[in-house]
Amino acid sequence: MMELRVLQPDQIYPHTTGGFLRTYNIARLASDYFKTSVFGVSESVECEKNVNNLRLVQEKKHENIINKLNYYYKSLFSENYNIWEPQTALIDFKEDYGIIQIEGPFFFNYLKKSNISNYILDEHNVYWEFNNFPFDMKYKIYNSLASKRNKKIEIDAIKGASNVLVCSERDKNEIIKEVPSAKEKITVIPNCVYLEEYESIKSFKTFEKEKPIVLFMGLLSYEPNADAVKNICELIAPKLVNEVDFLIIGKNAPQIKAPSNVKFLGYVEDIKSYVLNSDICIAPLRYGSGTRFKILEYMALKRPVISTSKGAEGINYTEGKNIIIEDKIEFFADRIIELLDSNSNLGNNGFKLIKDQYDWKLYQKPLINVYEEVLNK
Repeated sequence: MMELRVLQPDQIYPHTTGGFLRTYNIARLASDYFKTSVFGVSESVECEKNVNNLRLVQEKKHENIINKLNYYYKSLFSENYNIWEPQTALIDFKEDYGIIQIEGPFFFNYLKKSNISNYILDEHNVYWEFNNFPFDMKYKIYNSLASKRNKKIEIDAIKGASNVLVCSERDKNEIIKEVPSAKEKITVIPNCVYLEEYESIKSFKTFEKEKPIVLFMGLLSYEPNADAVKNICELIAPKLVNEVDFLIIGKNAPQIKAPSNVKFLGYVEDIKSYVLNSDICIAPLRYGSGTRFKILEYMALKRPVISTSKGAEGINYTEGKNIIIEDKIEFFADRIIELLDSNSNLGNNGFKLIKDQYDWKLYQKPLINVYEEVLNK
């Protein structure tokens, strides 16, 4: 059986990020046809597991504090986008019988050093766009020192890849602007959900509520999500203290003063129950890249969604039919009240959009075609 090895620059067990959701689900699609392994890294958890016919191998990133400090020093001043190099990912790997897929450009120099020239690059984002985001001072300093190098490596990774997977037509077009020669080898595999996992929900835990619930979720240490939370607490929720309760789900909540109608739940196991108990789900994101799993999950559970155009970027929506778009954060409260007072069919229309365009199973054949083409090279 042919082999696929996927290199992920983040933690893969337990699953904590939207980025790994894409890696994991594409690997699931591939596992019906290939012996599939995913290699990742964690600050603390080292393990090897088999999950859904996938082999997950996670190494520790740092052995000790000295090693960690050395890692971050080198990450600024070396020629590599990512310093961590997997110890086991290429053991006994034979290019004639397998494929290497890298999640983002981070492992480009590692593959180059290992003489791997036939690989797939999965661009979760157009990473050079992160250089323009209004991150905190730490990120601004890092970007000022490393952005030029990182963009060059990303472009070299795109040029060198046998095929490039992207999340949307929008991302494809942004890449072609910088690398016109890549046009013929870019394949759009959008972020999706396994719709059957949402349709099969027959019952869920219900929660008592005094007021309608508006929900936001995401990894809150991710700067675009942290910025969204800040805007919820400062610009949206204070206008609706007597009308609406806000629930915010996600790890690493920012230290921020929240109004009385905002509740931080932290990490929760049963996200679907909270989404199903909400009346509206929102994505007041002002920046970011790629496409947002949170919106796809909201729609898969038939929840009406209000988002900025940046938050819904990459999703083939029809404004007013399957989502409400509001780019002025100060008007989000108005849109929430209007939606609560309406008989909108937004949730059902959003679900139909997922069924027609954003179910992972729709993309299994195009993905396998890419792998077979790369193998034939």
